[in-house]
Amino acid sequence: MSYLANPAKRERRRGGFTLVEVLVVVAIIGVLSVLAMVTYESVGRRGALQNAAFDLQGVLSTARTRASSTGYPVWVVFYPKGGRGTLNAGKGAFMVVEDRNSTFTSNAYRLFSLPFKVDVKGNTGTVSAIHYLEDYSKKVRFGALTPGRTDLFGAPFSGLPVRTCSFCADTDSPSGAIGFFPDGAARFVDGSGRWITTPNQSLTFSSVEGQAQYLFAISGPSGYMATFSPDKT
Repeated sequence: MSYLANPAKRERRRGGFTLVEVLVVVAIIGVLSVLAMVTYESVGRRGALQNAAFDLQGVLSTARTRASSTGYPVWVVFYPKGGRGTLNAGKGAFMVVEDRNSTFTSNAYRLFSLPFKVDVKGNTGTVSAIHYLEDYSKKVRFGALTPGRTDLFGAPFSGLPVRTCSFCADTDSPSGAIGFFPDGAARFVDGSGRWITTPNQSLTFSSVEGQAQYLFAISGPSGYMATFSPDKT
């Protein structure tokens, strides 16, 4: 009878795999590995952008609070194309300046001649912190994916146009600053030292691949700041 004819062969079949089966398993593992890597990269990009957005939100909020508690202006100076050793070939940088003697209130242009160096002793009360977007795994930059759109901000900033830095001077090395004052107000100045009178201003971070963006809106009269992450760009 056939089931008694070759029992050894039948036992070998039960205990092993054919070459085709092994190749199929290897192929499946390969596909799953590729999908896992793509997912990991996607999560990494979103995580870096989110971390950068949270850090800027914290810097702005802290600057506003510190100005109210210390009684002197605190500035956040932006270089949308800045980086280590460059003002026009980086992913962006911003620094915090404590204006203990209100030096920059009377001459805001001097903000943009400050060196990219933290004053650790605090003797001059100038640069207290510097942030480089390249430090976020080189996955984040200053940049609006939807410049000019006016339907992505919620209340109380509805109708505000999306901009990379709406108060920054439009040059090869754009720059601008937000000053938070003890009365709670925020004031804006571009890199040429010109005061911007429009009450609400915007900033944008985006992923270097252009897949997501975070929008920031700042109210001049109240110093209030809000962050928006639109699902659709």
